[in-house]
Amino acid sequence: MNQLPKVRKEIKFSIFKALEDMEDSDSKLIYLQEFWKGFRKEQPELTKILVKELEAFKHPLEMSAFAHGIWLIYASLRSQLEADEMNEDWGI
Repeated sequence: MNQLPKVRKEIKFSIFKALEDMEDSDSKLIYLQEFWKGFRKEQPELTKILVKELEAFKHPLEMSAFAHGIWLIYASLRSQLEADEMNEDWGI
């Protein structure tokens, strides 16, 4: 059975560095728009679940915080999976 990867500290540093490097709000907005577009394409059923949950929030800041958490977890897991696959391919 496949398991979700365990996110390592290197991925944490990579995610935080990427956020730090996107200092201006336009860069962040473009990045996040592309992320969500790809997410909807890759995970249509998960998208439906998340949209239903997002609609339950009454306050935009709460909705934004929830969406940020979703992005943070998904991006971290996907990055770790990619790193694990590369390490396996390289025999590390």
